[in-house]
Amino acid sequence: MNHPKEFSFYARRNLFIFSLTRLISELGSSIFKFALSLYILDITGSATVFSMVLGLSILPGVFVNIFAGVVIDRSDKKKVLVITEILSGIALLSFLPIFLLDSTNVMLLAVFSVILSLIQSFTFLTLNASIPNLVERENVHSVNSSYQSIGAIINVLGPILGAITYRAWGLETIVMINGITFISAGLMQLWLQFRKSDEQTVSSSYLESVKDVFAYINKQKAIMYLLVIFVGINFMLAPLIQVVLPYVTYQELQLSAQQLSVIQGAWFVGVIAGAILVSRRKVHQFVITKIFILFQLQAILFLTWCFPLLFPSTSGSLIQITVIFIMILAVTGFFNSMSNVPMISYVQLYTPEHIRAGVFGVISSLTMLATPLGIGLYGILLDRIDWIYLPLASGVVALVMGVMAHKNKSLRNFFSQNAEPVLSNVGEKEQVSAL
Repeated sequence: MNHPKEFSFYARRNLFIFSLTRLISELGSSIFKFALSLYILDITGSATVFSMVLGLSILPGVFVNIFAGVVIDRSDKKKVLVITEILSGIALLSFLPIFLLDSTNVMLLAVFSVILSLIQSFTFLTLNASIPNLVERENVHSVNSSYQSIGAIINVLGPILGAITYRAWGLETIVMINGITFISAGLMQLWLQFRKSDEQTVSSSYLESVKDVFAYINKQKAIMYLLVIFVGINFMLAPLIQVVLPYVTYQELQLSAQQLSVIQGAWFVGVIAGAILVSRRKVHQFVITKIFILFQLQAILFLTWCFPLLFPSTSGSLIQITVIFIMILAVTGFFNSMSNVPMISYVQLYTPEHIRAGVFGVISSLTMLATPLGIGLYGILLDRIDWIYLPLASGVVALVMGVMAHKNKSLRNFFSQNAEPVLSNVGEKEQVSAL
């Protein structure tokens, strides 16, 4: 592998603009979505209607991501990124007067959620496909670490600020502010410098491009295995954090809502700490060789969720239970982040640019589909079996996946690559794209 490089001028500027616009845009989006959920519950009082609108905002992305990825691969990524951010802002500002005229129309809210979800599907796929074009290849992991940290911060702050601003200002003010922030983020991204690629698309039609994506995934066994891992961990992890943890701590162990919020917050603290540490080049290079050992450690930590029943002496103190869960969640989040960042970076670097967004579209579609399916299944199982079996089964399955991945020759070869991927370095003397 090449000797490590410092960030070039363009890469430093790109990293600053990328991080700032992600914070502005995605924090605003998180605040809006949480405020919208509160508004729907306020006007309907129905969990069924709320879940319907939430599902409609997720499902379009599942079905369009593959085709959106192909469109992005065949387009100027900078233009797509800028235009979709501005379109999101325009959609919000256009929705505002309609909302003010008919503020209790749930169908209107559902349709708008679908439109916004479709636009943002293009944005997020373009972001993942563009990172290797913004910085030197040695620093791709640093951008992914920054992105993961920003995501964790937003997951903590978004609901808190969403609740505060909704009660203080109302949904219409949040819509207006978020529309402005989307447009501002889009305009700021005009200053991003993209490397121009010499690589050309190999297909003459969109259908052939879609076929190329699936043919590539089918041929690259390492990508196939990683896809199974991404889907599997999303199927198990999201339900464990969002369904099992609240049920166990709040209903079964009788912890307070405040204690539950601190425990869930510990997960994001661990994610941020892991992302910061793995952004260091030496740590990143070390983690690459141990990536599936970290995955196995996460699996073992799932098993430790059963400590209140396996060690009854701990169940007498709610504070003791809270502290132990905080430590478990923080360390699990830490290992999760340490393994996720290198995996995503390698897929970005070693996937040919002309199908990169398409590959991420497939990954995104399947992981987005796995999450609600997992949440639904775990919710049903919680009503029918003792909760202890869910973290135990999840931990065992994840551990088996980690051991098999660690022994898999295709994956070992994939993560031991030291040849130059199919892209140049981004430097001050290289050609960059302009909108």
